[in-house]
Amino acid sequence: MIIKEFNIPDIKLKYFVGINQVSIDLTKLLDQNKLENQAQVLDVIFDVIEKVQNTFKGSMIQFFSHEYVLDQSHIFNAFYYMEKAFLNNLNISNKKNIELLLYLATNRQIKIGIEAFGIKYLDVKKGELLYCIISRENSVREINEEILHLLQAKELPLNLNNRSFDKFDRIKTFFEITDNQIITVLKSYGVSNINKDPISYKLEDLYVALNDLICEKMTLLSLEKIKLD
Repeated sequence: MIIKEFNIPDIKLKYFVGINQVSIDLTKLLDQNKLENQAQVLDVIFDVIEKVQNTFKGSMIQFFSHEYVLDQSHIFNAFYYMEKAFLNNLNISNKKNIELLLYLATNRQIKIGIEAFGIKYLDVKKGELLYCIISRENSVREINEEILHLLQAKELPLNLNNRSFDKFDRIKTFFEITDNQIITVLKSYGVSNINKDPISYKLEDLYVALNDLICEKMTLLSLEKIKLD
């Protein structure tokens, strides 16, 4: 599990974020909750979220699909823009859970945010789930223990930060980011290459550039609300 504290004095914003990956026993969860339909297990997870959020006031929990998540910075940045949006009354959705998905997707359409980053039954069926926790108090570990207990889940090594060219291409395509944009960012950092094919660059540099461009899209999304108002 990764836990990080954020303290931004300029806007009087302080919060803690935790990211965790767990395995669950689907059969056991079905039997424990007396479910006949396997797809109903999503309702169990949503009930757990609501129960824990009610217990730990001011906290928020979000399970999500990580198919289009670049790395932990992608999630941390989305949390920052979500918190800032609610702080300034510029949020698109009335629910922080949904707002987070919108910033992860850098898109103001709720349907797109949910389809791309919302948890699906297939994620549950695989037995591995990714979720994040945010709390104004330093209670992320306590919240995490409660989630593990209620879902009878076991923690797994977090593979969110694993890098590959396939992952890079998949996420770049989803966010409609071009090779020219990637190369332009790399050049601004002094990283140059006579070959214009991104695959000829170091994977680490490509991830830095892609993260910057996704973050730029989050910034533009936050500004869209101001323009519309």
